[in-house]
Amino acid sequence: KNLHQLLRKWGGGPLISIIGSGDFSRVPLHPFAGLWFRVMVGSRNPTGVAVGSFPDGVEVVSHREVVQAAERVVFVAMFPEYYHTLVGLREQLVGKVLVDVSNATRMDLRRESNAEKMAELFPQSRVVKGFNVVSAWDLQTGAHDGSKQVLVCSDCPESKALVLDLTRRLGFSPVDLGGLCASREIEEVPLLLFPSWGGPAHGHLSPFPLLLSLLVSEERFSSTNFHWCMVMNQTLPSISLVLLALVYLPGLLAAGVQLWRGTKYQRFPAWLDVWLCRRKELGLLSFLCALLHTVYSLCLALRRAAGSTLGTIEHQSVWRSDLFLTCGILGLGVLSLLAVSSLPSVGKMLSWREFTFVQSGLGFTALTLSTMHTLFFGWDLVFHPSAYPYYMPPVHMLALVLPCLVLVGRVMVALPCVSRRLTRIRRGWERKPQTNKNLME
Repeated sequence: KNLHQLLRKWGGGPLISIIGSGDFSRVPLHPFAGLWFRVMVGSRNPTGVAVGSFPDGVEVVSHREVVQAAERVVFVAMFPEYYHTLVGLREQLVGKVLVDVSNATRMDLRRESNAEKMAELFPQSRVVKGFNVVSAWDLQTGAHDGSKQVLVCSDCPESKALVLDLTRRLGFSPVDLGGLCASREIEEVPLLLFPSWGGPAHGHLSPFPLLLSLLVSEERFSSTNFHWCMVMNQTLPSISLVLLALVYLPGLLAAGVQLWRGTKYQRFPAWLDVWLCRRKELGLLSFLCALLHTVYSLCLALRRAAGSTLGTIEHQSVWRSDLFLTCGILGLGVLSLLAVSSLPSVGKMLSWREFTFVQSGLGFTALTLSTMHTLFFGWDLVFHPSAYPYYMPPVHMLALVLPCLVLVGRVMVALPCVSRRLTRIRRGWERKPQTNKNLME
């Protein structure tokens, strides 16, 4: 039976029993009440619950009373160290659906999950893991973008289907992860802190000390007027340009791997697979550095306008300065579009073709504009011996190497002889392996 059949059978709102009187047991009352559910809360000390802690109509009783009154679903909103207090109610919980909402306290996939411990304590009950990745605030205020998913797993298909249906009625998006063994990963989800940002953050910070030290050496060697703002304003755009190139380099490497293998049915190397999955984070970090570069440039311009001279500045010709500023402004504008389109609420409104055009077409446009912005800034410095203090090249030259390689690779992939073969491979064509007979011929 699903939830709709139960509603018709009971004629009114079914009873939702919650064991535990903490924060999590209070907030589900709001969505349940809106769906005409009746809620009963069980506490170890019902007389000690403060008056007004629960809405009117909610009855706070003992654990035994709430279990005896339970019809089908029982939410267990208590810490695992108190599971033993329910062992005496094992017979009353036979056939009931126990929804475990607890979380892990440490990261260890080899340990036994809380839901598996509950299943061992109550073998005649149907244990379902769910609602632990949803915060109390989301349950109280309703589902929002970015917090709609509810991970559910259980060894009982019927009980799991009941909880999945209940999740949909609450406005969330349930995700079936299979058997109860998946509860180990589900319980560790709330402990994760931006797991996909580790690699991009290290990639963002790793070139920073090198570029900063090069710029500090150049500034101190070439001028007695040393200013940290100018050093930071040259370091940030270099890092932004390198990160933007790292966003589109793995796509070219993936195309090269497919062309080399002659098929799309083989997995990419593990490092390339992880790199492809981290392109969004790299792009957002690139946008952050470009935005900070813009702020630093505005601050330096205001200081110059106020009469604060930061050393001798060589005036460029009008056309060069105009192209330099135009490419920088356009590049930042296109990067802003890429950053906005990466938001889940915006990405859901785009079709696959629109999303591909924005992330791929406009992405390479932003990389081209940013590269031109850097070239117009100091393309002729390469030919000046004074630009090599301590025989070290200018920082913007080092930052241009990877973007130029990516743009050249993109042009090569766009050639008809390459793009047609790559399109055939991605449509399922496979290169036939050469046999010994063919090799002899």
